[in-house]
Amino acid sequence: MTENKTISAKKTEASRKIVSAVLFVLVAVLLVSSGLGYIVRGMDGTQVILDTMRTDAVLSTATSGLVDSIAAARRLAYSQELRKSKEFRKMGTDAYIEACDKAEAEARDEATALYSDTSGVDRAALEAAIPGIQGIQGRYNAMKEGENEVYAALYTEVVDSIGDWTEFCDANADDDALWSALCAQVETLSDNAQLRPGMIKLVKAMAEKEIAADHAQQAAQLWSSASGAVEDWTAYAEAADEELWSLILEAVPSLAENENAADFKEELLASAKLAASGEAAAEAETETVTAQTQVDYSYIVYSDQLQALEKEVNGAFTSLWDVLISGIPALSELKDKDAAALRERILDVITASEGDFAQQYTKYASCGADKKLTGFTKVKMVVASNAENLLLLGVAALLMAALFAFWKPITGKMGVSRSIILLFFICLMLAAQFYKINMSMLIGNILERVSMYGVLVLAMMPGIQCGISLNMGMTIGCVSGLFALVTSLNFNINGWAGLIFSIVVGIIVAIPLGWGYAILLNRMKGSEMTISTYVGYSFVSLMCMVWMGIPYTNPRVVNLLIGRGLRVTHSLLGNYAYILDELGSFKIWGVTVPTGGILFFLICCGLMWLFSRSKLGISMSAAGSNPRFAEASGINVDHMRILGTVLSTVLAAVGIVVYSQAFGYAQLYTAPRQLGFIAASAILIGGASVKKAKISHVIIGVILFEGVLSMGQQVANEAVSGGGLSEVMRIMISNGIILYALTQSGGEQK
Repeated sequence: MTENKTISAKKTEASRKIVSAVLFVLVAVLLVSSGLGYIVRGMDGTQVILDTMRTDAVLSTATSGLVDSIAAARRLAYSQELRKSKEFRKMGTDAYIEACDKAEAEARDEATALYSDTSGVDRAALEAAIPGIQGIQGRYNAMKEGENEVYAALYTEVVDSIGDWTEFCDANADDDALWSALCAQVETLSDNAQLRPGMIKLVKAMAEKEIAADHAQQAAQLWSSASGAVEDWTAYAEAADEELWSLILEAVPSLAENENAADFKEELLASAKLAASGEAAAEAETETVTAQTQVDYSYIVYSDQLQALEKEVNGAFTSLWDVLISGIPALSELKDKDAAALRERILDVITASEGDFAQQYTKYASCGADKKLTGFTKVKMVVASNAENLLLLGVAALLMAALFAFWKPITGKMGVSRSIILLFFICLMLAAQFYKINMSMLIGNILERVSMYGVLVLAMMPGIQCGISLNMGMTIGCVSGLFALVTSLNFNINGWAGLIFSIVVGIIVAIPLGWGYAILLNRMKGSEMTISTYVGYSFVSLMCMVWMGIPYTNPRVVNLLIGRGLRVTHSLLGNYAYILDELGSFKIWGVTVPTGGILFFLICCGLMWLFSRSKLGISMSAAGSNPRFAEASGINVDHMRILGTVLSTVLAAVGIVVYSQAFGYAQLYTAPRQLGFIAASAILIGGASVKKAKISHVIIGVILFEGVLSMGQQVANEAVSGGGLSEVMRIMISNGIILYALTQSGGEQK
């Protein structure tokens, strides 16, 4: 048996060596090809070929736009003609669409044959006009992008800083007073006077929207009271409006005394008529909450300099358009809408010259300009355009070859799972470069997620150290923190006071709950992971009923549609959203660093590290790693398990408050259910096992896990049009890591 294992091990080792040798050869080919591609880019003749492709791409875009317009016009005309004929009534939908498609295809073929020859266009004049447009359009795009960035920052600051639009926008205030109030709220607005009309319009629109939303919620709440007071509304199916209104006033006496009752008459009568006809009243629509303010550019007003530059662009394009029309007269017959669309397509081709070599070639090739390249010229241009991709593939292959070549020392030091995940993380970074994803944005997103999830992942560590394994019941602590957070909103405790209140109250609530939970785990030794998962899920479900019955009255937290219970999602904007992340936040190389959130996470890690080195912490770790030895040494194992479980629950309560402020919203009911799996996945990916965990496992794990998820989602969305893979990838990675850890739980393997 031992001999067979030895032979199998030797075969495996030999296979790894063969694979690594093949990969090293592939690395050499890829890197040499990449080097040749960069050399070709620097040759004088290459730029000449690229300029020729640019001219061909402009001509191809112009003719294809003309062909598309002719084909679309022919389809519309044929469709109208067909609808007037007698055969139309006998035709099915499929036959109708097929006939229109055929007519469009025939028109396209005829137009392509007619206008594919562009020899009549003065190429010299065209090539002379393109650089002029390119320079002006480049300056225009840069200036417009800069003004958009300034507007986006100001828009976000205005929206996030104004809690109640109706109070801020006084109906009697004139525009001057409103602008002064805005500038006082956001000081940098005064330096962007051109935004004044748009910002004033924005504030008024938001105030009107808020008033309308409040009105709809009040009407829904009133109808909820009225509908329950009448047993059978269908008996009033033939009732007149006045009879229904009298019935509603009787059902809701407070409405009869309300001076503004008439304002709700139309909505309440509509609901009553629906109920009388046997139909349910339509539920109020709720918008999907996002963690980041979405910028609405419809309110932007550009500077006079940008508008003047736009006129220069139009003048330069007119010169180029005249050259095209002189060679292709049919372009002058395009409708204004089609001509404007074609203009944007041509400008898009021309401005591709501002990008790097690969972007230019790819853009021109997408217009069919590469079809005129032949032989060695085409091979040379393809290799040159893919120099970066070949280099990235070469680096990825090199990492794979190194992993196979040095498998034993690498996996022996880092573990198989961490080695593979780290390699996958690096490959995702290379893939992000391949798809031209903004790396600064990605890194900033990873740092933000680390600050969000860091303390939650740290909450797993005491549970593992004390011997209860992966604490899937940490959701008890999460619910405690959410209770404290909603309480702060109910009593309007804002700013740093609100954040500190939520953390302190969350800890106070989490301690007794964690103690009771620990007592239960002590009585169920040996099945802690199963029990903790069950308890965590059950507690979240129990709290769903508590959230519905909790007697809070603040309209900000109460579900106004039914008049009781709490909302699912609670906005922290205007309270303490992002307050920790923005503390000392700075930007470097385009990466926004959430300094406060990262420092808070590191401080918590430092305190946990000091506790682990204390006498009490060492006793807790001993009780978890070897209970019998700990008992023989005089350590009360049950007490240590209680201490670790309570500490894990407390950290979870703190973690959910930090998570919510970084997210900008607090979510109740079933939202916390999966947080235990996310935290478990992260700490396991960092190198922890179900029996051993260190601070380094927490830090490495949260960076790797959130990095893989963040980059994986972006790469997946770029790789597959339509998206959808990002969530699948998150579930596979998260649950796959837990499954792997469980297969190793019987021993000490990583």
